[in-house]
Amino acid sequence: MLANSLRLARLSTSSRATFAASVAHQKSFPALVQEIKATNKDIHYLSPKDLHSLKSETAASSSAQPPHVIDVRERHEVQATGTIPGAIVLPRGILERDVAKFIKQSDPRDVVVYCAGGFRSVLAAESLVRLGYGVKGASNSSSPKVWSLDEGMEGWVKNGFQVEKDGKVSK
Repeated sequence: MLANSLRLARLSTSSRATFAASVAHQKSFPALVQEIKATNKDIHYLSPKDLHSLKSETAASSSAQPPHVIDVRERHEVQATGTIPGAIVLPRGILERDVAKFIKQSDPRDVVVYCAGGFRSVLAAESLVRLGYGVKGASNSSSPKVWSLDEGMEGWVKNGFQVEKDGKVSK
């Protein structure tokens, strides 16, 4: 609060009004995530158990393709805990810039994004939707979707599912 007061004191009168208005409208991170969840209907949500079942079903099928799975955690988080097997590691800070290198917008497969606890992945999913992933033919139930993994990697590990670390898959 003191820092905001000091910044405000250095501004012109018109800038003070603009600054004060922006401070009054600031949101917390959890509030922003909840707002996106409530308003963006192009983002879908699934549990770690649902993702595990989906990956298992598509692995057993000769025709169904598994979803793309993107880990948006920072590199140090990935190194510490590993990833969901087969995940593409695209940290949140470079997701928008680099996602097209790995997944074409015309790809027919769903995209699942996850982070540590299921919050940053909502922001990542929103970015993917804004880039055009998962919104083509929205009325068609078979069109690809963008999913955010509830509980993130913590939920995946808590459920005892396999983790890939240093090229090795283990529980």
